[in-house]
Amino acid sequence: MKKLYSLGLLGLMLGLVLLVPTVSQAAPKVADPCVKHKDLDQLNLCRAFEIDKAKTAEQKKDRYKNKNHSTYYCSLIKDRELQKYCFAVATQTKSSCANIVDAKLEKKCNAKIK
Repeated sequence: MKKLYSLGLLGLMLGLVLLVPTVSQAAPKVADPCVKHKDLDQLNLCRAFEIDKAKTAEQKKDRYKNKNHSTYYCSLIKDRELQKYCFAVATQTKSSCANIVDAKLEKKCNAKIK
């Protein structure tokens, strides 16, 4: 009986050793399109605009389960001009584009808002 117990325990340990690395290397369900950005401001700007695009129309309907976190990612941006641009585009407020001092960014903001 003691040999069976030790063999069973050894088999369990071997199974865990072989199984754990394959589980930890599993691919995530949704790939992050913003991984390529190294600058944190650009990463958060990308996430603010791209996070909602990955959702299906059915997911967008259920706003309770699938909230839009764009403004949260905008709040993480440290550059003030980029942050103003992000908030204006995320909230789709054309009048907020006028608060941006950088002329190129203001033009880009006006072009993005419908």
